[in-house]
Amino acid sequence: MPLTVGSKRVLLHSPDKGWSIEPAILQIDGNVMRNIKTHPNAEQITATSHWFADDFITPGFVDSHTHLALNFLRGRVAAEQTAGNLVEDLFFKLEEQITAADVGAFTRMGAFECLLSGTTFVWDHYYHADAVADAMTQVGLTGTVAATLQDVSGPGKNEWEKSLTFTQALHGSEYHARLGVFAALGPHATDTVSEDLWRRVLDLSEHSALPIHTHVAQSPEEFQRIQSQYGCSPVDFLRRAGVLDAACQKHFVHMIYVSQKDFAYCKRDDIRLIACPHSQLIFHFPAAFLDWWRNGLKWSVGTDCAASNDTLRVQSELRTLATWPMASVGLSSEFSEFRRCATPIQAQGLSALRHSIANECAEHLQEQKLFNVLFFGASHGQPAHPKAAGFTAGSLANLTVWNWDDPVFWPGQAPLHSLIFSDIQPAMKGLMTLGRWRGTIGDVRRSILSSSDYKAARREATERLNALLNRAGL
Repeated sequence: MPLTVGSKRVLLHSPDKGWSIEPAILQIDGNVMRNIKTHPNAEQITATSHWFADDFITPGFVDSHTHLALNFLRGRVAAEQTAGNLVEDLFFKLEEQITAADVGAFTRMGAFECLLSGTTFVWDHYYHADAVADAMTQVGLTGTVAATLQDVSGPGKNEWEKSLTFTQALHGSEYHARLGVFAALGPHATDTVSEDLWRRVLDLSEHSALPIHTHVAQSPEEFQRIQSQYGCSPVDFLRRAGVLDAACQKHFVHMIYVSQKDFAYCKRDDIRLIACPHSQLIFHFPAAFLDWWRNGLKWSVGTDCAASNDTLRVQSELRTLATWPMASVGLSSEFSEFRRCATPIQAQGLSALRHSIANECAEHLQEQKLFNVLFFGASHGQPAHPKAAGFTAGSLANLTVWNWDDPVFWPGQAPLHSLIFSDIQPAMKGLMTLGRWRGTIGDVRRSILSSSDYKAARREATERLNALLNRAGL
């Protein structure tokens, strides 16, 4: 029997109105949305399975880049380790010791953390991707899994054929599709994947219509290696290799060492750049996000991993980016000159610069675009994955119910603003993925954390982490 969920405040999207809050009832059949009835009458409300009256119902959040399993390194990154290449100097060494069972246990913990933050769909990229996919289905987190592909260097360099085979199997798996887990191609980075493997990736992408999800220009080592071998930047290497012209959707993560010329190459409808601001502040430094927007590039937001971020709250990442341009004022040459010799005229100049940047914020970071990122995983409105398309027919039945009486929504005049700028997780009243309530309505966090499934997952993850650290001599 179909399930119906509704309230006076449901966040809907349409090509004409964009994002708006309207009274509505969502009709759910199995794991997908079937129909949306706006402005229901009293008879329809009475027949609704779950009517939440004044509470606020939104789609679940979309995290456009993460490594769920890497939460096992939360808090273990020392300051001296971030001075070098954190991925190669620390992550790779531990990942050479990690087993599929470890990855599954750690991923379950990451999946629980995502759900409790309001995230219901992720783009995960990691080793032992079969274990990642299984762990996500066990917890009820939906998303796209990109099995890491490497053949030049890295912990997966001898497993790329197995990873490619799994990617194809996952892509054709009706079982995983019913559980909301889909496939993407995951070449690790431009310097860890050979030209031959990139060609294999492109062939498979074209044949199976699979998206490509990869790290690009994330370190000086990557930039230097590509420059030394091919005489160009990582982005230009992808252009020469035919990746940019491929017909598939392409998701480029980090994009730190990128020139103005590279930006021009990426101005395409099928390319989106993925920002992970908090993570980049720790493992390296942030990309030139303001230049992304000035160049009209498509973009989205991810958390990266708890090892370099300490949180899997993608809404927090978006809040950071929503005010990011203002940081450029404090880093400007005008402010340096003011500090050197402060005068009223220079103060006025800084004020003018601030107003100019504020106008850019209004142009590039409009509220509607921020909601596209949060709920579609794509700034320009077309969902990054057709099954994570908010409340539209055929989309996965993923939703969150927020307690309207929580102070984060008071005085109730700007609830959309609260979704981006407030710490709204404590206001979570109900959580659904795949048409199933997760935890108890009205008591989501406590009920999940006290469940036998969560306690068993935490116990296994702790045991496996201790064993892994022992094997690694840590």
